[in-house]
Amino acid sequence: MYIEFIATTIEDALIIEESGADRIELVSSLAEGGLTPSHALIEAVVNSVKIPVNVMVRPHSQSSCYSQMDFEIMKKDIQIIRSLGANGVVLGALNEKNEINRPYLEELLTVCEGLEITFHRAIDDTHDPVISAEMLAKYPQITTILTSGGHGDFPSRMKTIQQMKRVCGDIAILVGSGLNKDNILSIHSELHTGHYHFGTAVRKNNSIIEGVTLEKAKEIVNLLKK
Repeated sequence: MYIEFIATTIEDALIIEESGADRIELVSSLAEGGLTPSHALIEAVVNSVKIPVNVMVRPHSQSSCYSQMDFEIMKKDIQIIRSLGANGVVLGALNEKNEINRPYLEELLTVCEGLEITFHRAIDDTHDPVISAEMLAKYPQITTILTSGGHGDFPSRMKTIQQMKRVCGDIAILVGSGLNKDNILSIHSELHTGHYHFGTAVRKNNSIIEGVTLEKAKEIVNLLKK
């Protein structure tokens, strides 16, 4: 069982570590779906916790289709993130047809040497997340896919995730979006991916803005690891 919680502050990160979670996804601007955090925050978090820290590489929230200038910023951010000692990066890039942008992805992967790589929920915006997962399986550098199974109704998304599991090879399927203490056990019993990602479910008032609470974080860890 592998549990990842989102942190937006150093206080979040310290609470997440204390809760017993396995990994931190560090972002800024959670209300925009998570953007690249400041380099100072990355450095502070990496130096303050012992569990792995994976850092979002997302220059803006307008789309996952990036200009050449956006792309250059992403590459530079990855270089800095690696130099600051992070465990990995969380990234994704699509083209104008909402397909995975393979030229961009392949160049980003060369910059990511030595880092774990999660392809984020941009995969849910592709026309067929299953075909996209199968394509990502061709890249051994990619360790994880974060997904909610696309944008359909709940049963169809669960079916999509099952299909993604079958085609993605050694890549871990990290299930995220909408998970909470009330539904995680039933979702786990159906999917058995063993990798789960939580955001607002561990925050005060389930708020995008407020911080992680130790009580909520521990409750989810205890549910999944008892």
